[in-house]
Amino acid sequence: MFNFKPKKEARSSFKLLREYVTFLRDHQALADSTIATRRNNVAPFLTALKERGLPSKICNLHPHTIHDYIIKTARPLSRGMRKHLVSSLRSFLRFAHLRGYLNRNLVEAVPIITTYQLGTVPRAVPWNFVKQMLKAPNRRTPLGRRDYAILQLLATYGIRRKHALSLRFCDIKWKEGVIHFPAIKRGRPLCFPLEKKVAAALLDYIRRGRPQSFLPQVFLIVKGKPRPFTKNTYGNSMGNWFKRAGIKLHGGLHSIRHAFATRLMERGTPIKTIADLLGHRNIDTTFIYTKVDIQRLRALAREWPEVLS
Repeated sequence: MFNFKPKKEARSSFKLLREYVTFLRDHQALADSTIATRRNNVAPFLTALKERGLPSKICNLHPHTIHDYIIKTARPLSRGMRKHLVSSLRSFLRFAHLRGYLNRNLVEAVPIITTYQLGTVPRAVPWNFVKQMLKAPNRRTPLGRRDYAILQLLATYGIRRKHALSLRFCDIKWKEGVIHFPAIKRGRPLCFPLEKKVAAALLDYIRRGRPQSFLPQVFLIVKGKPRPFTKNTYGNSMGNWFKRAGIKLHGGLHSIRHAFATRLMERGTPIKTIADLLGHRNIDTTFIYTKVDIQRLRALAREWPEVLS
């Protein structure tokens, strides 16, 4: 077995990163997911600095170095990842100045990267693909029954993946015929009729697929000790089903949510109704789906022919 020891410079940079993470947890009381995001953005930055990223030398950090790194790194990233990058580095630079590693506050060296809210088009899959996805899991196995129930929730209600994975037994009102989903990502709590196909998929999984457990979450890990899902413990099995079925899913399971909203838009559903179904607090968030309503955009082009010139 190789006894690998990182270089002294790497260990020093790691020490600085670890101190920053401790600061975020103990002094700012940030959520674990936020801390992980900031760490994952700051670690490559310190690596790129090499010796200049050492605690004893980072005081010589030049604003141009920060600016150039962000411009280069942000170029291939999505809108959301760019926002995380700049916010993470601003956070780290404030920390470094507060702890005396930097002689001056270099937050202003972080460039403002314009990211337009409606500057992209949702990466939805055609609704026929969603129907094909529902056929992918092998419903003769516990794993397949679980994944089929999750997919049925996503396709029927257009909810986020986290909504489905965190579903609890108390959220399902069998007698009343409704199902609840708590608010996430600053959205609204959701309540829908318990559709027959959803109820059937849930019951099939609970009776013939779910491990024996008193945990309140409906969906549990299949292998090993029964436990709820965490942020990074779901996706591989679903990806395997899609691969076997020859389905290329761009944007992950979130593309099903986009397909749900796009389908409603194409059917002429009012934008306010779509916003309510998706749980958007701000209707502006929903307006991005107007960009995929091709028929209405074509009609607009006919009404305003100068847009074609």
